[in-house]
Amino acid sequence: FADSMAKMGLRAIILEGMVKEDKWYFLKIDEEKVEFISADDYIGLGNYATAKKLFKRFGNKYSLITIGQAGEQKLINSGLALTDLHNRSGRMAARGGLGAVMGSKKIKGILLNKKGTYKNHKTDSEKFEAVRKAYHKIINECERIKVLAEYGTASTVMDAQRVGALPTFNFSRGQFDGAENLSGENIYNLIKERGGEGENTEACMSGCLIRCSNVFPDKKGKEIVAPLEYETLGLIGSNLGISDPDEVAKINYICNDYGLDTIETGGALGVMAEAGLVKFGDAKEFINILREVPKNKWRGRMVGMGTGITAKFLNIRRSPVVKNQCMSAYDPRAVKGTGVTYATSPMGADHTAGLTIFMPIDHHNKKDQVKISRLMQISRAAYDSLGLCVFLMAATASHPDIVVALLNSLYGLELKPEYINELGKLTISLEKKYNKDAGIGKNDDRIPEFFKEETLPPFDLTWDIEDKELDEIFLDL
Repeated sequence: FADSMAKMGLRAIILEGMVKEDKWYFLKIDEEKVEFISADDYIGLGNYATAKKLFKRFGNKYSLITIGQAGEQKLINSGLALTDLHNRSGRMAARGGLGAVMGSKKIKGILLNKKGTYKNHKTDSEKFEAVRKAYHKIINECERIKVLAEYGTASTVMDAQRVGALPTFNFSRGQFDGAENLSGENIYNLIKERGGEGENTEACMSGCLIRCSNVFPDKKGKEIVAPLEYETLGLIGSNLGISDPDEVAKINYICNDYGLDTIETGGALGVMAEAGLVKFGDAKEFINILREVPKNKWRGRMVGMGTGITAKFLNIRRSPVVKNQCMSAYDPRAVKGTGVTYATSPMGADHTAGLTIFMPIDHHNKKDQVKISRLMQISRAAYDSLGLCVFLMAATASHPDIVVALLNSLYGLELKPEYINELGKLTISLEKKYNKDAGIGKNDDRIPEFFKEETLPPFDLTWDIEDKELDEIFLDL
């Protein structure tokens, strides 16, 4: 979808206001015309069926953003589904409730013509070409990116297991007996052995150099879901006591179809299991609960409203949320720098704001964790603002001059390497101002109390970073 926006010369698509009448629409964007067309015949369909019906009607010339039944119901655990290079509707902008926002406007989706003719002619310059080659060389030689290309983000499973950070049984343990079944190595081997539609390496968009996606097939080689990612293996797998990657993949597919975030869904289902509504490890019953989402039944609505609300409704104290957003697949007691990010990021508990597990440090020791989280948050905020994949940081974080040279060659600028740091700080300061205006302050920058009081097996860890340190992380912004 972003590729199609670039070809149209679009930086953003902004929808103001909302539909007043009881009708649903698609926004259809071509170079020569922008129009709203009726979506009433698509209401009640999941993302996959919606995309299939649209492609049958209009052909494959559009990139799509759609919402599933969760977004239609304005459930706050609902995201947006974007089609990929192969017209699959499984690329989720999952976190933060964007599906509910689009649903509140009665917009079922956006169709964007892939055949835009806009081009930045500076891409033909010798200067840009020289910088592009240097940029590609740095990325292609990076060892971390080679691992991602071969094993995908599932390669992180055993990293988290080793440091005792893999969320297990609703964040009550840091290691999972079935972790090896969910590991990148096992996922790789299963895909290779099963063949058929399976793919161990796939690009998320044209021009992607990392290619960390995969296509996970069943035992007969038929695609179950694409891609199968680490956060899903952690929250839907180990956190729910499910060690069979086939079952994780099936739940992943259902979440994509209904438009649910797998992180938030895994958190909510974990809370429900702790409350005794379902047993840990019972994949079949977890699926039965999810099947209630399009039927608008109470268990489905509970999952659709996310981890924090589910915990309050069921009176469960172990609720792994910050700012009402579920933590991703790193227990903060074992990867304390990421815990600082959970607490202090304006986005709430999210790893993409500043992941620290790959830093060569003692993750159990609180020393310098605030400093490291700050560094990662500023860098990642800059990359997000530039539209760069954060996985590139493994290769390019130590080469800000190359990133800035790309910008300069494309836009005729004279930015200095320190621009990346300045941009990250500016982004975070704007996000914090937004939160302040919305009534979100430092008292919301907190890790839940149970992380301080309950020791995490097997290393008997607790959250021991003081609130005062959290309050001071961005005082200069």
